[in-house]
Amino acid sequence: MLLLTRKSSLARRVDLLPAPSLPMAHVQHPKPLRIALVTEYYYPHLGGVCEHVHFFAREARRHGHRVDIITSNIEGAREEPHVIRIGQSHPVYANGSQARVTVGWNLRKDLRHALKAGRYDIVHVHSPLSPVLPVMAIEEAECPVVGTFHTYFERSLGYAVGKRYFQKRLDTLQAAIAVSHSTTVALNRYFEANWTIVPNGIDTDVFNPHVPRPPAVRTDVPVILFLGRFDPRNGLTTLIESFQKVRGRRRQAQLVVVGDGPLRNHYYRAAGGDPDITFVGSVLDGRPGYYAHSAIYACPTTKASFGITLLESMACETPVVCSDIYGFRDVVKHEREALMVQCGDRDALADALVRLLDDETLRARLGKRGRQEAQKYSWPRVTEAVLDVYNAVLGRNTHE
Repeated sequence: MLLLTRKSSLARRVDLLPAPSLPMAHVQHPKPLRIALVTEYYYPHLGGVCEHVHFFAREARRHGHRVDIITSNIEGAREEPHVIRIGQSHPVYANGSQARVTVGWNLRKDLRHALKAGRYDIVHVHSPLSPVLPVMAIEEAECPVVGTFHTYFERSLGYAVGKRYFQKRLDTLQAAIAVSHSTTVALNRYFEANWTIVPNGIDTDVFNPHVPRPPAVRTDVPVILFLGRFDPRNGLTTLIESFQKVRGRRRQAQLVVVGDGPLRNHYYRAAGGDPDITFVGSVLDGRPGYYAHSAIYACPTTKASFGITLLESMACETPVVCSDIYGFRDVVKHEREALMVQCGDRDALADALVRLLDDETLRARLGKRGRQEAQKYSWPRVTEAVLDVYNAVLGRNTHE
């Protein structure tokens, strides 16, 4: 799916599935494009932006394009081809979550050199109005710049105070992409732009129902899965308390927690040593197995711009119980692929978990429909949509 949203609140939906079709000029370029993806977030940091950048780069390379990822040095990072690291990444707490910023004495000079040396046709900036690398890349790029916005938020003091500064950078973009309608809702509180909505993608070959079972997942009881960063907004405390309510109703189950973060000890204490709560730590490559061999994926997140983990679970035919929030409504519908509950309501979450644990037919129905829906978000289709945006931008610039 792809939406074009003008500066008004009106939106026009363009169905690009199964055959991608955009209301833009499909300009054919005689040579592969040289693309720079600029992001504050990349591995070993884990999160939706990292996944988006990594898989888009992989798919664009399959189209024959040259793609470099420009990001920062982060502890634990390894050298990789076509990943250019400058400055040093530091975590900061902002907007109710952990963010990252890049610092360095010669940061602007190093970024300018990287952009110049790459001779890029397109610079694609992720989270374009975030400090430091994204904004700096907008200012230093010598070719057309496209930006993808990934975040939903209720309010931003920084945007309110710096509205004129950020609007000017936003106006510099040749195309402003948002991953969901909820993202544009947040941004429209402060800025005006012609939004193009292209959702996040998913590897539907990797995420499938037939992958091996991880050792931590038991076979004698149904498994409820949590997967995400140990971040207050992801609602793990709520899920632990709801799981204890489920157990109090004489249901046998295992809660498997996949994730990690600075708050790990807080969540260990919340679990209270319950032998049916299993913490497995961070998992990068083995996530499909956890989804595929769980009875339910529980996602009580309080704030999200897009439900990428919902899609991962759906692709593995695992039904979802999640918060009824903006970003998730863009991906799932209640009773179609998921049961949606009021955000933060422990009793409602427990009720939904019990309902699915007790109804195997409902689990199967939601899971089958979820797999069908997830196919619409395959990375080849999403990549085609982004490349169409590039072609439209370069075609427009070619003729202007």
